[in-house]
Amino acid sequence: MTQFERRRRPRRIAKLGLPALLLLPLLSAGGVNAQPPAAPTGTRVETGEINGAPFRIELPDPLPTGGLAGLVIYCHGYQVASTPYRFDLLRGAVIRQLFLKRGFAFAESAYSRQGWAIKEGVEDTEALRRYFVRTYGEVRETYVLGHSMGGVITLATIERYPEAYQGALPMCGPLNASLNGLQERVFDMLATFDALFPGVVGPLTGLAVGAKLEGDRVKAALDAAPERAASYAARYSLAGPGEIPGVLTFFYEINRELQARAGGNPFDNRQTIYDGFGDDLSLNRTIQRVAADPRARDYLRQYHLPTGMIARPVLSLHTIHDPLIPGRYISDYAAITRLTGRQDLFTAKFTAGRGHCAFTPPQMDKAFDELLRWAREGVRPEPGEVR
Repeated sequence: MTQFERRRRPRRIAKLGLPALLLLPLLSAGGVNAQPPAAPTGTRVETGEINGAPFRIELPDPLPTGGLAGLVIYCHGYQVASTPYRFDLLRGAVIRQLFLKRGFAFAESAYSRQGWAIKEGVEDTEALRRYFVRTYGEVRETYVLGHSMGGVITLATIERYPEAYQGALPMCGPLNASLNGLQERVFDMLATFDALFPGVVGPLTGLAVGAKLEGDRVKAALDAAPERAASYAARYSLAGPGEIPGVLTFFYEINRELQARAGGNPFDNRQTIYDGFGDDLSLNRTIQRVAADPRARDYLRQYHLPTGMIARPVLSLHTIHDPLIPGRYISDYAAITRLTGRQDLFTAKFTAGRGHCAFTPPQMDKAFDELLRWAREGVRPEPGEVR
């Protein structure tokens, strides 16, 4: 008996019923705010727990003639540390149907810990894949995919376990080095906002458990200085000041949780010269400067530093406007694959969507079709737009 079997709770298997598939944009890594539908008829669901990580497996029932077409492993996005992940949201049902209708099984881990859970996500996803194989047998094809932070877990998984998968579909994820991407987008946005709108953000390190940035205070500061607010939004490629409160409150929580997880502050802006804010001299003189804790910096370097050493097809999907994750973070990974000589195994595609992970089901459907053809026939998708 393996460690996974010893720690797994008794599984629950049920047949569930089929709602109409709602073709609506997938708004965020956390899910659509709607009443969860019943699971589809003609499927069989198993739930349980492996090493403290809840999981959900769904299979077509009855199985297609000839057996399962394959297995899709899904990696979910960032979940606030104090909240449990839910499998029953509408967003999850929409995503699952894209693959179940093709005869694929669909498996997803909730991870044993929430927050910036790259370590847990990779380990728990691999434990679930192995459990599936032991329980249901080998399948002809296995693919890994995920949204947002789940895109990072997807990429880390395909780099680490290439022999287990035929391909990967990371969507709307920051695929560059986490240490660089999180400093530039999370930490620097908070630090520069604090310099331009003093008295709102407060300290950037040593944050207490439960510390929050109030969106109403951010909005009030923006309303009091509309020209400065518009300039700040433009500097960070936001659609306008209206996107700022939601982005900053979310980033504040990421910064707080990451420091708690890593055992200190992983960011260091003492050598950063900020520009593009108007009065850059004043900003650089007044901005909070902090040094990184070496242990925390090492943690974030480990989770995750992409290698570009891919051995299977990887197709990335991103919206043309994402307030949380700039499209250039995908371009950064493309550059890494060029350095390793693996550029022919990576293709970046975009959609006209505006928002974080704002893909329609047909767009994800088409992207997965292209990945399947690439893996099966060796036909690499052309970079460009998915309509």
